[in-house]
Amino acid sequence: MNAISNNGSSPTRHNSKAVLEIPLALFDASHGQPNWAQTGFSSREMHSNFAGLTEMLCRLGLQCRTTNGKPLAHHLAQTKLLVLPPPTGRYDPRRERWRCEPGTLFASEHVQDILSFLQSGGNLLAFAYRFGDSFTQTNLGDLFAPLGCRLNDDAVIDAGAVRRMHPLEIYFDTPPESLPLEWSRDGVTSVRWRPAATFTLVPEAKIWPLVLSPGGRCLSFNRTLRRISFESLPLAVAGVHGRGRFALFGGPHLFETSPLGLLAHGGNARFLQNIIGWLLDEHESVDAPAGKSPLPESQHGLSRVDNYGNGERTIASVERVLRKTGILKALNHGRWMP
Repeated sequence: MNAISNNGSSPTRHNSKAVLEIPLALFDASHGQPNWAQTGFSSREMHSNFAGLTEMLCRLGLQCRTTNGKPLAHHLAQTKLLVLPPPTGRYDPRRERWRCEPGTLFASEHVQDILSFLQSGGNLLAFAYRFGDSFTQTNLGDLFAPLGCRLNDDAVIDAGAVRRMHPLEIYFDTPPESLPLEWSRDGVTSVRWRPAATFTLVPEAKIWPLVLSPGGRCLSFNRTLRRISFESLPLAVAGVHGRGRFALFGGPHLFETSPLGLLAHGGNARFLQNIIGWLLDEHESVDAPAGKSPLPESQHGLSRVDNYGNGERTIASVERVLRKTGILKALNHGRWMP
């Protein structure tokens, strides 16, 4: 069957084989991504918060498509790049939190389908959310673990901004020296983030930090371990699995086009172009960065505070502030935005 396009003149028929040869970028919408709209904010889908990424991929010659209610496996054989916007569960507006929705979880066969897709040469761009799976009540970590990293239940937050900024508008910047992989820094002055989760890398795995948090005042608060860290931690990672490549991010805002999205800020769009270029260019180097990235000077003192001894009072105090300001909540539009 032929595909037909109509630009306002006479219909033009394209050979279906030629259409199929256009590389496909598949956006997953089968693991709760539409549910973000339950908060009153935009959903996290191809046509909404990720419209800027969709437009960029189309300009690069890819055909963009959503799963549209069908299982991932139905599409992966034709896919060049799989985009996983943050999955989530079901929203509880009364308690302003996410609850587990079994139908949006990654079943073991979903995880295996994606791993097989990578093994055979597919590419993956995936996004978590602040405080990881403990916040969204999903299991994205089950997919990340076989790739060589653990998704932490934490969020990097600029402590100096918590009391003076709206909880949804807090941000921090990562300069070029926080981007250890040389190809990702090309033309990038800085990358702006909102609070995002971090990763712990498995030794000897083919995975490397893509972005490191500033450390110091931009601390990490782990809501499950109840731990504060002042270390510089991976906010994003890149790696290889079989013949495929992947880039995983601890938060989506830096590449989103919603009112709270940051794609248009500073070097974020150029950084995204570099990421996509690396994912799609089979000839680009995947070698680890030369040397070890230095940690900020502020970390040569106290590196973390744990929930025991003298640290208990500090942890409890920080937790109260984060709860009161709303950072620990899944905020809804009606209550938190004009």
